[in-house]
Amino acid sequence: MDEATQLRLGIKSMLSQYNHYFTRAPHTRYWLVVVDNHFEDCYSFFIYMQRFKAKLIKSYEIACFKRDKGQYEHFLSSLKQHSNLSIEYRDTNHLIQPDAKISLDLIHGHNI
Repeated sequence: MDEATQLRLGIKSMLSQYNHYFTRAPHTRYWLVVVDNHFEDCYSFFIYMQRFKAKLIKSYEIACFKRDKGQYEHFLSSLKQHSNLSIEYRDTNHLIQPDAKISLDLIHGHNI
């Protein structure tokens, strides 16, 4: 399979995953996250969702591919044409450390 066909199929798969997880559920906030993952040498695209007044945030990976700037631009432009959701960009070279150690989180079951 040539490179152009692989790119088209990858974008088609990503948009299919996007449509699957973006259910337009009432009282739900959706947004996209694009991660430049230097540890695994890839780009990852996620859709995040959070119900109104809920603390739990769910995320689903909709695409992952090798770090290729050209391919990244094609995936991102296709996603922007298909979606009006806000996009958050993250880079694993600039990870954010939490302020304090979480010792009690009843929602996720942490109880140290």
